[in-house]
Amino acid sequence: MSKKSNFRKALAYLKLTRPQNGIMMFIAVLVGVLFSESRSITAYQASLAFVTAFSLNGSSMAMNDYFDRHVDAINSPNRPIPSGMVPPKGAIVFSLILGALGLIAAAFTSYVCLAFALLAYASAMLYNSLVKMSGLPGNMLVSFNVVAPFVYGSLLSDSTVGVKVLIFALLAFLANTGREVVKGISDVEGDALRGVRSVARSMGEKRAAILGATLYALAVCLSPLPYVLDYVSFLYVPIVLVCDAGFIYSSVSIIRSPSKKNAIRVKNYSLAWMLIALLSFIVGGFL
Repeated sequence: MSKKSNFRKALAYLKLTRPQNGIMMFIAVLVGVLFSESRSITAYQASLAFVTAFSLNGSSMAMNDYFDRHVDAINSPNRPIPSGMVPPKGAIVFSLILGALGLIAAAFTSYVCLAFALLAYASAMLYNSLVKMSGLPGNMLVSFNVVAPFVYGSLLSDSTVGVKVLIFALLAFLANTGREVVKGISDVEGDALRGVRSVARSMGEKRAAILGATLYALAVCLSPLPYVLDYVSFLYVPIVLVCDAGFIYSSVSIIRSPSKKNAIRVKNYSLAWMLIALLSFIVGGFL
């Protein structure tokens, strides 16, 4: 096998991990530390946190692609497994290795961190193998795993989870669940092949749009809480207002047009609004 072929194969395995998601997970851990009481983290702990966040996310993503390989062969044939760059068994082995690496790093951090990492990892694997088919419960489990790094950061710093972190976790949970529900509108055809009982499939695209928009609106309504409770500086306000305006726009847009094309656009925009929200947390909490 040539060096070029080996490089392509290694790149395919890396792509399987969704590296951008792993980096975002690590940033979320640091945000959890930022909003903990002691804000305590060493360079050693940060290194372990990166390995835990990146590895467990990569393991979950690889296993997700394994379970979705038949649908991806139709809808996304260029992904690592259906393209033939990564064999299905190779994806499983790779996922298990990454999972073990992430949990070992959590164990070297603290027993509390290991316990929570195990919980989050188990829930991610449960989603991939079983709960994904359930629709809304699966959406909520995905959102739990999205906010888990915030909680992990607080546990790393304080060995407990304060109200401050829980409020930020709640905001992220609501926004991401809304995005998952809207995403279901764009995935109706693929979900039908897999038998996923998404809100869009079980209740219709219009009701899914209303539910997704409602969850966005709840996140917007609660977004002033961190500033009102004096958890962040005034710098939080202008940035989160941009995020709120984005979610309001997306809510109106998806209700007016709950089509597949618009759902794809709204879910992509929603990711941008969530990144802006994360920036508001960081700027408002750090400065």
